[in-house]
Amino acid sequence: MAALFYTVSLAADEPVEIIVVTATNSAQSWLQSPASVDINWVEQTGLLFDSAQLLQGIPGLQADSRANFAQDTRLSVRGFGSRSAFGIRGIYLEQDGIPLSAPDGQGQLGSVLLDTVQSIEVLRGPLAVLYGNGAGAVISLNTRKPGSSKIVSNLAFSEHHQQQQVQLAAVGKQQSLQLAAKQFKTAGYRPHSRAAKDQAQLNWQRSISDTLYFNLRYDWAYDPYLQDPLSLSPEQWRDNPRQTVAAARLFDTEKTVKQQQISASLVNDSNTPFQLALWHGERDIAQRLAFTGAAITSAGGEVQLNRQYQGIKGQYQLNVAAPLVAVLGASASQTDDRRFGYVNDFGQRGALRRDENNQASNLDGFIRLNYQASSQLSWHGGWRYTDLAYQINDYFIMGANPDDSGQRNYYQQALALAVNWQFNSQLAWFASAGQGFETPTLAELAYSPDSGGVNLQLDASTNKQWESGLKWQNSQHRASVSLFSIATNNDIIAASSDGGRTSFRNSSKTLRRGIEALWHYRLSATMRSELSSHIMQARFNDNELQGKQLPGVAAAEISWQWHYQPMITVPLQLTLQSHYRSKVYTDDNNTASAPAALRFNFNISSQQQYQHWQLRQWLRVDNLTNKSYVGAVVVNQANGRAFEPGTGRELAAGIALGYQW
Repeated sequence: MAALFYTVSLAADEPVEIIVVTATNSAQSWLQSPASVDINWVEQTGLLFDSAQLLQGIPGLQADSRANFAQDTRLSVRGFGSRSAFGIRGIYLEQDGIPLSAPDGQGQLGSVLLDTVQSIEVLRGPLAVLYGNGAGAVISLNTRKPGSSKIVSNLAFSEHHQQQQVQLAAVGKQQSLQLAAKQFKTAGYRPHSRAAKDQAQLNWQRSISDTLYFNLRYDWAYDPYLQDPLSLSPEQWRDNPRQTVAAARLFDTEKTVKQQQISASLVNDSNTPFQLALWHGERDIAQRLAFTGAAITSAGGEVQLNRQYQGIKGQYQLNVAAPLVAVLGASASQTDDRRFGYVNDFGQRGALRRDENNQASNLDGFIRLNYQASSQLSWHGGWRYTDLAYQINDYFIMGANPDDSGQRNYYQQALALAVNWQFNSQLAWFASAGQGFETPTLAELAYSPDSGGVNLQLDASTNKQWESGLKWQNSQHRASVSLFSIATNNDIIAASSDGGRTSFRNSSKTLRRGIEALWHYRLSATMRSELSSHIMQARFNDNELQGKQLPGVAAAEISWQWHYQPMITVPLQLTLQSHYRSKVYTDDNNTASAPAALRFNFNISSQQQYQHWQLRQWLRVDNLTNKSYVGAVVVNQANGRAFEPGTGRELAAGIALGYQW
């Protein structure tokens, strides 16, 4: 009779040697990288429905969950992206080297199948600007690669959510095939907040030779309904954070999203490595907003958008003369948006108010230089040139509604220089400086504050930044501390909002200074602790808003996780998490703020294996103390409803059964 045995390991445990890629565009150890870069390893258990769940514990990164599936997760890194009205802006997003950010710098993670992600690498600081437009930071997702053939079925549920998932992997000598499908539904934490998400991913990998690999991936996502309960005013939140404003039901605020993408990449890991990637996708959005948009100059209260996008990029490593290595690369990408706006006749489609075709085209070229001056000293630098073209064709020209057609080109460049000095095998110092840029998005170019026509006067904002830090790593500890300073010019801010039409202008300078710290400590074979924090002063730095705190940015955040296995021979792990965030202002003038909050989560998980069968179970309690807190703020909300309530205490459980061969 076969024996029952246990597989016991700390969930999402990081490897002994951590390899990072984003800092210098080539693989190197974490200690040798000349930048603030960290990796989160994703646990294979739990209800994963929000990218903020995967990004906690990264210093300098503020991941705010809105608990509102009609709105994307709100992310900011060292203040970049903090003032985005929707989606993710100011942060370059990619998965397996394929961009998730559009040419205009706007991106989102709502369509990513999070359960297939193995790790997330986050690069902060000056070297991030070498990724191009709007790259105040880089978030790089890496898909889990199967080690063996297996099939796994997952079931998870909580008071509000339920999730079913199946994953299949077939692994051969030279190739592997992965298929994952997931269905998620929620009744919502508040009235009128129901949501459903269906996702699937097909991933084929083949080794053409010992050093040449081909990867083909197809991603599909369909969100049939994402109800929007709308944000609350501070008074409404204090009175009852679980309420929904009447306008949500009156206008039946809701969003539907469909997206599919196919991508292919070819990677060579020889002495002269190269990479080539192509992608093509389509995204459809239908959304009803909380107003009619009936005015002839309005864009309407119902949005219909079809986006076609595609791109290609490549890079080649040239060994110039040892110890100098150059990486040369280029990319081209394009989005084509067909956008309509209609009157929202209280949940029914009304008259046409917008009919446009918007196109963004991007051409980039870059060079990266890595110079290993000695066994201890290395230099890294780079330069990137961007040619970004916008074309807006307006087909709705009627009466007082002007022709919003126009075009604009942006010619920008970014550069950075970094140094790393390794004192010994455990301790290293790094420093870097750089200059980057962020162009207006298509949405920000759409309307002028003066004429109502296209806003071609908007310029790109620029930033100059530096950072310096120390890294320390041995068999039990991994720690880092870094100081940074970022000065931005020509920041883009909201100028006016009228009838559903928002216009923008260049105005503000900002100055952001801070310190980040991380400490991972393995106390024993059964216990480890992870602590991360940042303190940041992020303020406007001109006469208009001098000294005011940037809205949407917390001055301090602290995250702590404690993992414990009571006994080596018992397949049980306990995890306690805590997260503190200081108050967050909601507008440029700092007239209101979301209060500081401290929350705790607790998780128990176990895993057993019998011959080819594997069984995993988990139980989790989020917000242990049932703390009322604001999950995210809506920056510069004209109607004052700026608070997105966080969720209360919630118990969740799940089970996974797998067969491996």
